[in-house]
Amino acid sequence: MLRQKDTEWCNPKVLGILAIIFVCGLVCGSAATRAFIHYRIDSGSYYQSMERARGIGLQKLKEQLDLSPAQVQIVTKELDDYAKYYQNIEDQREDVAELGTQHILNVLTPDQKQRFYKLLGIRAAAAGTAPVSAVP
Repeated sequence: MLRQKDTEWCNPKVLGILAIIFVCGLVCGSAATRAFIHYRIDSGSYYQSMERARGIGLQKLKEQLDLSPAQVQIVTKELDDYAKYYQNIEDQREDVAELGTQHILNVLTPDQKQRFYKLLGIRAAAAGTAPVSAVP
């Protein structure tokens, strides 16, 4: 036979309380991880700093940081390289989006194409031609 002490752990109330404690610990641990660890391991910080530096402008960086001519040359080169790289990525993104849209249009019926254009907020310039941005 089971003794009274052995049956206490099988009590649904005790198991429910333990489950609640476990879930609370899980939530607190997740919140702490998100607040502290993920904040310190932000991989986008270099991207953000380049965007901010580009937004500030070379002249203001030169004045505020009192850059030497050699430093100005290096900073200028890095900002230009970043702008070119960013433009290349943007061009590639547009090409991929256009190709994907064309693949979608190839499988749609003319009625579906019109509804597709409407859903995306674009209109066809004429029947069978590429879409043109809609003017609201």
